[in-house]
Amino acid sequence: MQQVLVIVLNYNKKAMVLECLRSMERQAYRPCIVVVVDNASTDGSQAAIREQYPHIDLLCSEINLGAIGGRNAGVEYARRKYNFDYLLFLDDDAEVGVDSIQQLVNALNSDKSAGIACGKTYISFESDVLMSAGIRERFYLGLCYDRGAGNKDDGQFDKDEYVDACGAFAFMIRSALFDELGGFDNAFTPYGWEDVDLCMRARVRGFLTRYIHAATFAHKGTRLGRKPLPAYERNKAKNFLILISRHTTILQKLSAAIFVPLRGLLLFARFARHGNWQAISAQMEGVRDYIRVRDAKADRH
Repeated sequence: MQQVLVIVLNYNKKAMVLECLRSMERQAYRPCIVVVVDNASTDGSQAAIREQYPHIDLLCSEINLGAIGGRNAGVEYARRKYNFDYLLFLDDDAEVGVDSIQQLVNALNSDKSAGIACGKTYISFESDVLMSAGIRERFYLGLCYDRGAGNKDDGQFDKDEYVDACGAFAFMIRSALFDELGGFDNAFTPYGWEDVDLCMRARVRGFLTRYIHAATFAHKGTRLGRKPLPAYERNKAKNFLILISRHTTILQKLSAAIFVPLRGLLLFARFARHGNWQAISAQMEGVRDYIRVRDAKADRH
């Protein structure tokens, strides 16, 4: 049996991370090691995890390392203690279906061309509304989106297939591939599109991302149905431009140069209609952040 290491990333979501860990307790798959990386939470998460799950490894950072730094630190910590074949990443607001780990392990065991595997994700296990059935990229249109997001699950994604990428809130990757890729890229710190970048870099090395419909997850922290968060919008804007610049052909870049600004104007109009002026400002700051990063890189060369 392949050893699976589960990295659970937490930041100030005590109730949700405990639910995440309860879903892990219900997993039938063994052997499975769980490491919780706590990004300097101040809501009592650390004490609660120690009390309710004393057998689980808890790595406590004194500062918030961000999603990328936290996940990479968790893997580095685990490497010093354990041997493992597969890595499963979970966010604190995610939950795992009962046999989902087994489903993903089976997929990677049987498909050597797949290096990453993901499942069907709902906004909660009490809902039939989808959050993601894997990610599709249409870079020439300036698009990268979760399949099925916000739609009712009517079986339209009940087919195992390759997708372009998957969300870091819940996915499995071969341990050796993660090491070969050097983990999540710090250029996307603190978060935003680092998961798609990882999948794109894996594809360059000949490893595809496979969607397994019978592996089910819930991601309660989805942006669906909530107001835009300025910090989130700023990071996503900057990092999407980094993603486009890295993983597109010249023709895709030329096409994206037309469609990305058009989509930006539509997004601004939607934010303005709902009075989300801070989100508009954040998106503009994200673009400026990207320009500063790009110019600083050009100066170094």
